[in-house]
Amino acid sequence: MDKQIYRKKITFWLRFSGWLCLLPASLWLWLYQVLTPSNYTGLAICELVIIILFAAFILTTANSEYWLKTKNLFGLLLITLLFVSFLIFIPLCFAYNDCRILNNR
Repeated sequence: MDKQIYRKKITFWLRFSGWLCLLPASLWLWLYQVLTPSNYTGLAICELVIIILFAAFILTTANSEYWLKTKNLFGLLLITLLFVSFLIFIPLCFAYNDCRILNNR
């Protein structure tokens, strides 16, 4: 019974972080609108596309058994910290902690 609770927690935190990607994506979209005549519009569009693809990937695979391995979640944490946003990193840390607890039982 305990393992099922931790699986649900991991799924919740993954979905939460996927939907939370809307905040940095909207920030990059706003920056694109503000910087339109500038040379940095390409950077804003690239970041926006990366965040949208990242959110779609997390939301579509949240129920997968793939995320029940700590190695896979740790890789997701690194990608999030390097390419997406620190804001998304925080709920994924909670998912990683629940995954570690699940695998230690």
